[in-house]
Amino acid sequence: MREKKRLRLLSCLFGLWALTRAMPAAAAGAAPGDVIDRTNWQEAEGLLPESVLNWIRRGDVLHVAALSFSPNEFLPPGCRESLALNARRYDVDDNGLIVDVKTGKLPAFVTGLPFPQIDLEDSKAGSKLMYNKFYYGYATGNMLCPFQAAYITREAGFHREVELDYRTYVLDGYAAIRGEPNPDNLEVCSIVRVLAPFDIAGTNVLTLRYRDERPDSTFTYLPAIRRVRRVSPANRSDAFLGSDFTMDDAWGYAGKVNSFSWKILRKADQLIPFLDPEPQPLEANDRGEYMTGAAVKEIIWGYQEPGYTGAPWFPTNVVWVRRPTYILEARAKDPYYNYGYQYLWLDAEFYQPIFKVIHDRSGSYWKTEWQPQAGFENGASGVRLVALGCMVATDDRTDHTTVINYYTPRHRTQFFATADRNDFSLAGFQKLCK
Repeated sequence: MREKKRLRLLSCLFGLWALTRAMPAAAAGAAPGDVIDRTNWQEAEGLLPESVLNWIRRGDVLHVAALSFSPNEFLPPGCRESLALNARRYDVDDNGLIVDVKTGKLPAFVTGLPFPQIDLEDSKAGSKLMYNKFYYGYATGNMLCPFQAAYITREAGFHREVELDYRTYVLDGYAAIRGEPNPDNLEVCSIVRVLAPFDIAGTNVLTLRYRDERPDSTFTYLPAIRRVRRVSPANRSDAFLGSDFTMDDAWGYAGKVNSFSWKILRKADQLIPFLDPEPQPLEANDRGEYMTGAAVKEIIWGYQEPGYTGAPWFPTNVVWVRRPTYILEARAKDPYYNYGYQYLWLDAEFYQPIFKVIHDRSGSYWKTEWQPQAGFENGASGVRLVALGCMVATDDRTDHTTVINYYTPRHRTQFFATADRNDFSLAGFQKLCK
């Protein structure tokens, strides 16, 4: 009898040991208040991409904090209602397009998040996450976003600045636009305008994105020849204006979802950068537009911080927060795409890409594009959302980085902006360029 009890006890102990071995080890460090630098970088191991850990080993510093708000409560208005309305309503077909489950066809209009429930065992879950990423942005309506791109090297520091603005006209996902005629079946139209310096000022890019399988239609105005030229979709992986970004790098990923194959590798807690632990103010006007406030927190970059020993392009006053995160593997279907495998870190509650680790076509690591996030709210109306705090693209081969500042007293983004659809037609674009 004693022998049987002893065997049962050993069996239980072995089962517990096996279960412990199968579970990933939780990082003991990286708690709010911690500072992670080259002396204790191991505390962030498993919580960051390997490239970011390497930056810490080289001198960059992370300040771990806790948010004063819950990002899952900062959903744009159209997204909140979709959590119940869109449950199991849509699917992704073999071509990577959203389809209505009942009809098997492209829906006429999608409001809010199309896939509020994600099954990790679903082979199409990666594509569904990426559609959530885009439709979260569409739910904030049309945008007018002036911004600045700074070019920075490790040795020389800041050496060039470009002023631009980005504007969109949303035709899907935004509840207020439902019912507007859309004969070309467009998803969104966007324009990027280069405002300075003088040698490239006037360069403008119009992109028309379709809801079906058609690739984007992209047109570029070049002031040197005073002509609008159509651009091949293959050019979306080329460097934009000599920066470390491509067109597809914007917002973490700006290409079409069905242009890539997507696979979820895992879901885990990760350290995510935020502009600030507190939400930033949104100011409303009589037209129903919401603008980031003039008092928004400004980022201090390494080259602006006296005595900072890390990279001159590292944002020194952002905070790092443990967040549930999906890690995806992405591969372009275009065999001539300039990138090989890419790995994206998406927040599990607001679906925005935080890190994108990029490899070349031979499989070697190349660069990392990453985006600290920010919460925004208007206390009077209750409008809340999460949006980019900035964008950073670091080429670790050349030790060169491009940083993009969105929110400063002179760069104020408008959400739910009033826009004229005619400006986003080819004729309107040509008029804008003259």
